[in-house]
Amino acid sequence: MTDEKTWPKPGDRLTHRFRKRQGQVEAEVVSVDCTTGRVAVKVGDTTYRSLSTAATAITGHATNGWIFWGLKKMTWKPQR
Repeated sequence: MTDEKTWPKPGDRLTHRFRKRQGQVEAEVVSVDCTTGRVAVKVGDTTYRSLSTAATAITGHATNGWIFWGLKKMTWKPQR
């Protein structure tokens, strides 16, 4: 299983399109720290310290921010 991520740059715009309901949400990358893996984003008037914090606030449940914002492919490992 690979852990390849696409690192955004400050100022990039990230978009998530919802499959089950119409609409999308957009975030602007505020800062990137490759050492800690933390990417801060601004959604509307709110700034979130991480991609996952923003995704969780939007969905209402724990969410992997890298996958939610399309910066990492979801990989499934079959159970045996």
